[in-house]
Amino acid sequence: MSRSSPYLIALTGGSGSGKSTVAEALKALCESIGVVVFAEDGYYWPMSHYGPADTEEQRTQIISRVNYDDPISKETSLMARQLADLKAGRTIEQPIYDYDAHDRIVETLTIEPAPIIILEGIHALSVPELKPLIDLSIYVDTPDDLRLARRLRRDVLDRGRSVESVLAQYLGTVRAAHYRHTYPAMFEADLVIADEGLPAYGQVRPNDEAIARMLAPIADRLKSEGVI
Repeated sequence: MSRSSPYLIALTGGSGSGKSTVAEALKALCESIGVVVFAEDGYYWPMSHYGPADTEEQRTQIISRVNYDDPISKETSLMARQLADLKAGRTIEQPIYDYDAHDRIVETLTIEPAPIIILEGIHALSVPELKPLIDLSIYVDTPDDLRLARRLRRDVLDRGRSVESVLAQYLGTVRAAHYRHTYPAMFEADLVIADEGLPAYGQVRPNDEAIARMLAPIADRLKSEGVI
């Protein structure tokens, strides 16, 4: 790939859309060239951003007030600076967010620049500061009921939450934030990848045929631009 700077692919979609699966498959496709995945989840503000959290009561109050599906919940200025650094060929120390503690941890993730950068997350196309850095924007379009089923399965089985709390959060903030911030990006994205229904239970990963179908338009675009 003869480019003066890394090629940034921004991949977004609603919570449970399957964008992480697409990102993993895209990473495998670009492995021989050199690729790194830049996940936006590490940029949730640390607890200290919201004020004192010295007691469990204070922490609970802070957590209850934060809408984690709104871009304002993330330090987007730092995200933009670090992505710009990667595109300029500089190594970064990306923050790591602990979902159980609802806070950043002391350790960071070292990310070195690569010819291809994959930015993945629900706000990858919703942050104005990021748009000038993006070379290819992709939206994974998945039916709402399937996304909710996947989110429910993940939060209940993997994160130990109750069905009631997951549904309350979805109806209270997640759904509205999706249509306010994430969904509009579908109409501006360079490519829209239709998810026709990766299963929400059992074997949740798509088979080879489904992966090939979703990757095909992305691969065609990257080949046409001389990226791969």
